[in-house]
Amino acid sequence: MNSLDSQPEVDEASSSRSKPCSCFQRNLLSEYLAMALMIQASFGLLGWAIGVWYVPAGLSVLVAGIWIVSRTRGVFSGRWFTPLITAGLAGVTFAVWLSNAKMPHPALEFFSPAVFLLMLLVILAADVVELAPALAARSAKLGQRLPWQRVAVWGFVVVFVIYMILVPTGGWIMDLVSPPKSGELPEGMSLAEQVRLRTMEAMSALWFFSLGATIGSFLNVVAYRLPRRESIVFKRSRCPQCGTQIKGRDNVPIFGWLMLGGRCRACQTPISPRYPIVELITGGLFLTFYFVELISGGANIPVRQPNTFRGVVWIIMYTKWDLVGFYLYHCLTLSVLLSCVLIDIDHQQVRARTRWFVAVMLLVPLWIWPSLIPVPFLADGSQWLSASRFQTGLQYVIGGGLGAALGALSKWAICSERTRVKPPGQVASFLAVVGMALGWQAVIVVTLFGLLLRMFAGAIAGERGLSLPFTVMLFVAFVSHHIVWRWSIEYGSPWWPSHLTSVGGWIGVAVAVITLVLVNRQLTSRTEGLGLEASQIDSIDPDGANVHSVSRFPYVEDR
Repeated sequence: MNSLDSQPEVDEASSSRSKPCSCFQRNLLSEYLAMALMIQASFGLLGWAIGVWYVPAGLSVLVAGIWIVSRTRGVFSGRWFTPLITAGLAGVTFAVWLSNAKMPHPALEFFSPAVFLLMLLVILAADVVELAPALAARSAKLGQRLPWQRVAVWGFVVVFVIYMILVPTGGWIMDLVSPPKSGELPEGMSLAEQVRLRTMEAMSALWFFSLGATIGSFLNVVAYRLPRRESIVFKRSRCPQCGTQIKGRDNVPIFGWLMLGGRCRACQTPISPRYPIVELITGGLFLTFYFVELISGGANIPVRQPNTFRGVVWIIMYTKWDLVGFYLYHCLTLSVLLSCVLIDIDHQQVRARTRWFVAVMLLVPLWIWPSLIPVPFLADGSQWLSASRFQTGLQYVIGGGLGAALGALSKWAICSERTRVKPPGQVASFLAVVGMALGWQAVIVVTLFGLLLRMFAGAIAGERGLSLPFTVMLFVAFVSHHIVWRWSIEYGSPWWPSHLTSVGGWIGVAVAVITLVLVNRQLTSRTEGLGLEASQIDSIDPDGANVHSVSRFPYVEDR
């Protein structure tokens, strides 16, 4: 009789679990975030609704605000089209922001398109998190049916045809219908010359992506062998199961894993998909830095004036070695940081002399080329700081020391004495590398971004806790900071950490760091407290006797 009475409760619980749950309704912190977004969007809607007659572009901002309010209330949670709509509105809002649309009233600057764009990006992150389980399950089923070799080949062919043939042909036809103004395009370029230019651009991008993917393949080896104290230079790649040497054609980044079907050629042991994923991520980041930093003429590098002539022809063919130096040094830093992330994911450690080797490896290029750290140590340094190498060396030492200190503080915020999870071992090393390579101001920004990301991720994860190490969030923060480095200093001064920050700005930065550290510490303690309560329920029976495993739901016990 009791089992029959309890059955409707089980059905009700299971039905409630089957409904999609909005990220903004999972815990108290996420509800506060949803409330803040809704209030900001609502007031912004009111302001833009009054002034939309004067600024027609504000109509898209109005639609974005309505969508933000709807999503914070859980509308369309877990639907496949939700992130597409959010991404589309973010793109339109970004275009309105770039068009320098005049605000209806100066008092509405706090509700500018840039603020709406930031809110849409937060909504987009929540949309992706909500869809992640369903996408993972669907991708697993799709991966079992699709021949990935054929998909990769045909994907490359389609991109080649679109970029090399259709785009230049369409541009040539448009030029015939509506000739461009003088100076917008190189004078007298025929269709064949445009195709050759496109080919050169595509081959350059492909080469830099291949370079990154190859480095990513090497980083997989570094992350596996360094903690085990194995050679990363003199030892050939082997299958860890059967010991067979991997052939050269099977070692091609990404495609080697696809051609093998994810299994060793000799013993058919499954090969982890982490290898091609790391290669793809590294190649994509090298390509991103190529567009953002190299052929853009150094558009993201602060203090330095960007090159007037940009693109593959002016930067690569007529080589600008200072930009090449920036690109290679920052890619070296990126590779070191990604190695730290991979080692941290495996819960491994490296020897102290390996850290010293990395420190020297980052110092040598700075000593040869001191301008690789573009942000000066101080805004108005005295005469004894004018020596370039001395100032760079001071930046290197202060940045590394501050990064290690912030790393120790961050570890205190994300770990506690009661934690049952092995604490991250690469946080201090990660932030020290950022400080040595980019300067002491940059390591503060990366730490702030990382703690902010962890706070949001913890709010979304709720009682389940975070499975990713903190270095993953720091890595995302580093890449984001590098992309917007120049613009963050130009538009964030005097509040953004840089050589132009005022005293009040530094006070605000210090308050922000302390607040984020304490919030993350509280989030860690709360999550571990919930985990401790759950473990006590599982390990103590109603009579108080300790048992190895007692299920809280007897009807799901193994029979």
